[in-house]
Amino acid sequence: MNKTAANTEEEILKAAENVFKRKGYDGASVQDIATKAGTTKSMLNYYFRSKEKLFFEIFHREFVTLISGLVTFVSSNLPIKEKIEKIVELDTERLLQFSDLPIFILNEINRNPEIVFKNIESFPIQQILMGLTQQLNAEFEKGVIKKISAQELLLNIQSLTIFPFIGKPMVMKMFSIDENAFKLMMENRKKEVADLIWNSIKQ
Repeated sequence: MNKTAANTEEEILKAAENVFKRKGYDGASVQDIATKAGTTKSMLNYYFRSKEKLFFEIFHREFVTLISGLVTFVSSNLPIKEKIEKIVELDTERLLQFSDLPIFILNEINRNPEIVFKNIESFPIQQILMGLTQQLNAEFEKGVIKKISAQELLLNIQSLTIFPFIGKPMVMKMFSIDENAFKLMMENRKKEVADLIWNSIKQ
């Protein structure tokens, strides 16, 4: 691929990321993306064939970024309480930027599980979990926290951070809130969720 073509692809991807994050998958149109990229629908289709294919490219980048950040915090030398806070903040911030990501991941797991699993398998997950397990066990032995597995801790955190985004339309309808109010609610939840998780495991 020549430099001009590579630049055009990158401009389309940047435009698509911007439009998808603002409007979501259903709200975005190929014309919206083409206009934002300063190109035509024909050129966009030439490079990416469909809105779905373009969204998958953005999904892949976002998913890898999300997992990379999670891996970085889990494998760091931070104390457990700070790790919880950082993971909650990471999940919330990424999903506030791209709230369609959890739904798209679920759809891809159902349609193309090998693609999602391949992305996950590119990270040393088991080795990282072992490291977190050792840290949790050490804190348990010192009487700082209750006994909990690395898997259970991460599931508890991500259940609380990700579910509101999966159920976003229901949450907004149930509480009669708009997009801005939803975002503010999620921002405020960061500390609440981190405190809830920490209080559930501290001695």
